[in-house]
Amino acid sequence: MLPDGVSLGRLQGPLGGLASISPGFTGAVRISGPGGTGFVLFQGGDPYAAAFEVTGEGQPLIGDEAYRHLLDRPMIAYELIAYTSGEIEAARAVSEEAGCLMSEGPAAPVGSLDAGYLERIARQPGVIAVSAFHEGFALQSLGSADFEQVAAVAEDLLRAGTRITGDMDMGDLSQVILETLAGKLIIAPYRDLSVCVLAGPDANLGLIRLSIRSMPGRDDP
Repeated sequence: MLPDGVSLGRLQGPLGGLASISPGFTGAVRISGPGGTGFVLFQGGDPYAAAFEVTGEGQPLIGDEAYRHLLDRPMIAYELIAYTSGEIEAARAVSEEAGCLMSEGPAAPVGSLDAGYLERIARQPGVIAVSAFHEGFALQSLGSADFEQVAAVAEDLLRAGTRITGDMDMGDLSQVILETLAGKLIIAPYRDLSVCVLAGPDANLGLIRLSIRSMPGRDDP
């Protein structure tokens, strides 16, 4: 049994079209319809496990064979299911046991943060919420906020910032900072994750930035 995850909605169309709808999707595509039922697991937009049982046929297709079969179908009905890092690992284990991994092998697992790092940031004066996210999905969070919305918006801002720094030949992006009269938002890449901090207008921005830079594995100047 795959993890339940969080449903992002139901769609119809060719499976290959998912790349344009959600290029960095991480989770499960659950397929159901008159033609059969099955799933494909993705991480960062890359498929790594699949299974499909054709209606009326006893033996299900698995792995590469299942994925190729689904890609060849011009129209399928499917549901996008987002996974946390823990759910990703659980889904991978289930797929491996069932022999559904594709020949390329499972994608590298998404990392996670030591809870103490987030707690250290959350304790800074004025911090309202802090979240670690990947590909627009909140994985670990502390504080009070709509973390799913925060992660989605932060991912868009991070991509825009990365594109701008690249176009202007400014080097690797260290942090994105938005500041208004109502509050502050700080976003920073961290290994294969990103960290987003929401803070009030009186928060000490310097201390928050320092707490982010002090996380192990970062090499900011």
